[in-house]
Amino acid sequence: MNKSVKTKENGLDLAVIADDAKKMSGFGTLNLARDTAIPYISILQTSSPQVNPSKAEHIETAKAGQLFNTVTQETFDTLEVIPVFYHLKYVEWKPREQGGGFINSHDADSGIIGQTKRDPMSGKMVLPNGNHIVQTAYHFVLMLDANGGYQNAVISMSSSQLKKSRRWNSLMLSQKIKGPQGMFTPPTYAFTYNLSTVSESNDRGSWFGFSIEKGSQVTDASIYGESKAFAQSAASGAVDAKPESPKLISEDKSSDESVPF
Repeated sequence: MNKSVKTKENGLDLAVIADDAKKMSGFGTLNLARDTAIPYISILQTSSPQVNPSKAEHIETAKAGQLFNTVTQETFDTLEVIPVFYHLKYVEWKPREQGGGFINSHDADSGIIGQTKRDPMSGKMVLPNGNHIVQTAYHFVLMLDANGGYQNAVISMSSSQLKKSRRWNSLMLSQKIKGPQGMFTPPTYAFTYNLSTVSESNDRGSWFGFSIEKGSQVTDASIYGESKAFAQSAASGAVDAKPESPKLISEDKSSDESVPF
């Protein structure tokens, strides 16, 4: 019979676990980009299955307007994050009436948008094959919790949320630190930001959008190091944001798109 692994209370030294972590993780040939799902931080809407008791995805405590971790299934009223990397993509989606779903993610300088025509009825940018292109801003972040823990995540913004993305980028560029040779703009991961949501509407309906405010300067060296490492991984392509086939999480009624923000 297998003996149970000893816990800290009955003798297991945490130093042994730390040493084993350096030698053998147990993950074998794990490829981070291929074998793991990076969490998205989305906004739950009134139409989200997580707030609908009749849906399999229903979460009892979930409410419209909350922030939602797509991997851990946790909900939050507010989140503290450190932005580490940003890029803009043109995301190609199959039309919903043809089954919907993610097709490809094109670089902003790929020229794909020049191949589209705007549908006068829906406002969508449509390719000759019928798929549509959605301009999407991706913010890779380190998500912090009150106990000093952290987790990598991605926030994607499209449609009306693009203006929030541009404002966030402007906030990051406005941050200054005084160094030995004067003021300078630090890396994005030198400061935290506080995320929450606000109610928005237009003549098509109402929804919840992001609210982003400045936080404070990062002073924890280990958190700063983790943020820098995540930024390097994202920049190298070792970690990538790949939208999953959409289960409706958030719907921005300022357009006809339903994509995971």
